[in-house]
Amino acid sequence: MPLSPHLVPRFEQELRLRNYRPNTIKTYSAALRAFVRWLDGMPPREATAETLGAYLYGLFESGRSRSYVDQAISALKFLYIELYRSFPSFPIVRPRREETLPNVLSRRDVLRLADSVTNRRHRLAVLLLYAAGLRVSEAIAANVGDIDLERLTFHVRMGKGGKDRYTVLSPALGPDLAWMMGARGPREPLLPSRTGQRWTQRSLQKVVERAAAAIGVRASCHTLRHSFATHLLEQGTDIRFIQDLLGHAKIETTTRYTHVRNPAAMRIQSPL
Repeated sequence: MPLSPHLVPRFEQELRLRNYRPNTIKTYSAALRAFVRWLDGMPPREATAETLGAYLYGLFESGRSRSYVDQAISALKFLYIELYRSFPSFPIVRPRREETLPNVLSRRDVLRLADSVTNRRHRLAVLLLYAAGLRVSEAIAANVGDIDLERLTFHVRMGKGGKDRYTVLSPALGPDLAWMMGARGPREPLLPSRTGQRWTQRSLQKVVERAAAAIGVRASCHTLRHSFATHLLEQGTDIRFIQDLLGHAKIETTTRYTHVRNPAAMRIQSPL
């Protein structure tokens, strides 16, 4: 039985009405399609808690990551709780979060990474991720008017969870930002492509991946955000301020950076 032509559009419409971000809608829709394919003809409304459990367990058995399974759970929870109202609460417990520590670069390696990028606007984009602690989606969504060079602030609009926030900028980026902004209007993309269009996330990710490969380090766009938070902690910045700058809803998300900061930078010495 093919997927109902109305299910995915309705699913996506409901997500948009609840102000979910475009990337989340895309991810949840893909998860829904994968689940319907696995059902192989069974109408989704007829799925039981046991059916959902079997599907999600099968994802683990096939080698899918915890993150992938977590996204599938979120998509199905929305379908069965918000749309179908099939269960009073979602009957599947999320897998335990993996206790992995964020990958962090030293300040020296951040600068080496940026210096390996010869294109001026690409180099600025890399440094912005680090200097302001941005998610890649936030960097490419930024407009010229979101930058205040006098106050050295970056206005992140509709970040994760649909929340606005302000984060910091470095005065070292002032000349390049002024050059990039030029005389363009406040609603134009801060980081335009050669054709003047907004970059895609993948474009910026490729810039960072190529730069990391060039200097022989393991790094992604999110590594630069991790490094921003960790280096602020090492400077003695209050963790609550860092939480606000990063846009974390929960302090627990921010406290994981306490496990990767350099003890020497905190002036901690061995008792030996």
